[in-house]
Amino acid sequence: MKLVAPIAMCLFFAGCASTEVAEEDTGFASSPSLEAFVGCYRNCSDPSDGSAQTCLSSIIWPDGFEAETRPQAVLIEKGHGESLVASAISDGVVLKQSQFREGEDFEFTSGRIELKRDYAASGAREPGNPFIGIMTSKTMLGLDASGQGRISQSTTFAGTGFLIIPIAGSTLSTQQIERFPPGACSINGT
Repeated sequence: MKLVAPIAMCLFFAGCASTEVAEEDTGFASSPSLEAFVGCYRNCSDPSDGSAQTCLSSIIWPDGFEAETRPQAVLIEKGHGESLVASAISDGVVLKQSQFREGEDFEFTSGRIELKRDYAASGAREPGNPFIGIMTSKTMLGLDASGQGRISQSTTFAGTGFLIIPIAGSTLSTQQIERFPPGACSINGT
């Protein structure tokens, strides 16, 4: 009977949830088609609350750029069929360009672009990692009511810590990506 209270406390404190959404966030607006996303966007968010910034280039091309070489802007254009072409641009130079197809690279539902879900498992093999379990993350790209870009990233995890403490939780982070005037993505003066 003496073990019930400590075990109950461990179970009570093992779950967590975290949500980061700016106060001025208006949520996702419904976009009728992929053409609504065409435009020039600032690469990274500019959070006013001091939270970590989110960069489109890190989402579109994971491990594609170092902090020093991040592009200034990302140009989104309509591709062939149901696809979008993303170009990383700095100082009028295209650093990287990729085409992404609906159904292969993303799903377009309810006016939002949902990227393919990521799954990861941890076996606590790395030194200092006490977590054994699974994690899934989802990224949604869309537009808000004012036409600015909006990124929503959620992560859910469940497992054990130090082999005995059950841990489960979720996080949600939402950032706005400013839409630049079209000239900000001009390539070599064009």
